Amino acid sequence: MDSPEQALRDAHAAEVEGNLDLAESILRTASKRWRREPEFKMRHAKVLRSLRNDKKALKVYRSVLKAHPHRADAAIAAAETASSLNKARLAESLWARALSVGAPTDVATAGLCRTIWLRGRKEEAWERALSAFTQGGNSSRILHDFLRECSPIIGTQVPEIDILETGELNDDFSPISSRRELAIESPTFAADSVEAMAGITADDLAAPASEAITELLGGNDPQHQIDMSEMGKVSTDKKPQSDVEIPDDLFDFD
Repeated sequence: MDSPEQALRDAHAAEVEGNLDLAESILRTASKRWRREPEFKMRHAKVLRSLRNDKKALKVYRSVLKAHPHRADAAIAAAETASSLNKARLAESLWARALSVGAPTDVATAGLCRTIWLRGRKEEAWERALSAFTQGGNSSRILHDFLRECSPIIGTQVPEIDILETGELNDDFSPISSRRELAIESPTFAADSVEAMAGITADDLAAPASEAITELLGGNDPQHQIDMSEMGKVSTDKKPQSDVEIPDDLFDFD
């Protein structure tokens, strides 16, 4: 490991290959060598959690918080690890800390309320989550899911989530596809033709409507075709403008 970047690449390669023990060893060594780089400790703790060594991972996360007290990601990770170890009291303080240092409000509030719930303060957890949910415009799916879990026990109805505010559409709100889709190609015509002005060919205009369109419009009446036979004929009845006869007495005003 000649550089921090090389150490991170080696650890990542070991993780990709599934060799978590090697990745843990690389990151542990790098954390000691480059003590001022908290990224090594953060990744080291993550690998330790993957190895189911949450107790040691919690120590690493807390050491990061000690050196960098304003890191919200470290506070969230430490709170999640404490919750997995059933250390509810510590998890509550860590979630509160995450909330105070700028962690996403809905994530930190949901974690804090869940911990409070597990500690037996169910009404307080419900009120905190409900207040945060309504103040956020009823848009947090994380808080809404937590309220739905607690609702049967509390005995209170959960407010509806505002789908437009979430920017997400689940299966219940996905647009309904039509029963029949018609593939209509855009025709092309000459610029000075009658078809270009009408947007449809003469043959198509005179043809009867297709079964799909008839079903779509709901009409069963016989279709009235338009006689377009004269469009193909060249008119020979018109005389040139120069051959028009002008009466001699046209300008006599007597």
